[in-house]
Amino acid sequence: MLIRPLGNGVLLDVGGARVAVDAPGPVHGATHFVTHAHTDHIGAAKSTQVITSPGSHEILKTVGGYSSTYIREGEVLTVGGTEISLIPAGHIPGSVQVVVDNGVRAVVTGDFKMERDVIEAGADIPEDVDVLILETTFGAPHHRFPERLVTYESMRRWIRANLDASNHVVLYGYAVGKSQELTAFLNSMGITPFVPFRTHQVNALLGLSDVLIGSEGWRERATEPSVFVLPPNFSKIVSALELELGRKVASRSCSGWAKNGFRLSSHADFVQTIRYVDAVEPKAVITYGRNAHRLATVLRGMGYDAQPLDRLILL
Repeated sequence: MLIRPLGNGVLLDVGGARVAVDAPGPVHGATHFVTHAHTDHIGAAKSTQVITSPGSHEILKTVGGYSSTYIREGEVLTVGGTEISLIPAGHIPGSVQVVVDNGVRAVVTGDFKMERDVIEAGADIPEDVDVLILETTFGAPHHRFPERLVTYESMRRWIRANLDASNHVVLYGYAVGKSQELTAFLNSMGITPFVPFRTHQVNALLGLSDVLIGSEGWRERATEPSVFVLPPNFSKIVSALELELGRKVASRSCSGWAKNGFRLSSHADFVQTIRYVDAVEPKAVITYGRNAHRLATVLRGMGYDAQPLDRLILL
């Protein structure tokens, strides 16, 4: 088995199969898989067909411009004698891990998290893993998030306090993934947020309740203190929103990177990542992405055969 880095993804040469996971573009002779529908993982789908989960397939079809098909959980695709299947990753709706088995069983996690949120149940734990190819965005020891239920309660109190003070509220989150969690959370509070078109499209796939900004009557509905769920690149319009709607706007970012917002990440933090590896009990670990070297060092200190994927690896 040959494993090599591929942008934000991984390329595996396994027997008679080439398996490209989250490739930035087409790879000659490869069968392409996409773990989830974030734009930095779906580059290949712009010019070649990718295989993904039913949920990610629907998102890619809805946002448009991408070519995909899908296999369901429990189904196995055989390519050149290699069996490939998908299991939940818990990152965002539709996210999956890719399981590749030709006698040596490898798992590419893609972006994942262990913690349950209002939509996702958290990553499945694969069994009998020889090689774990582990994504490590928050894999350094200083990345430790508060428990999600604690963060949800902080958000709930902050939102209610601002609405009671007659402020509009803006929560920033990516249009695909985080905005659906935020919308579902607000729906659980009895709040229907105002959202832009891309968020509205994906929310509709999940049956979430929102008001489309720009739809008929939306300004009239926003005369009362309201909550908006916006992508981070909309931050420049907040001052205009205050002027147009005549209310102060209180805003917070919702991200693992947030410094003055809510640390609500769709990724596993360091503690979750270690817990995941311990649950999987792989024979070897290949780390990739941000913090790959730091986490490989930590895992070696714990007794794992671990190395970062920054070059071609032969197993």
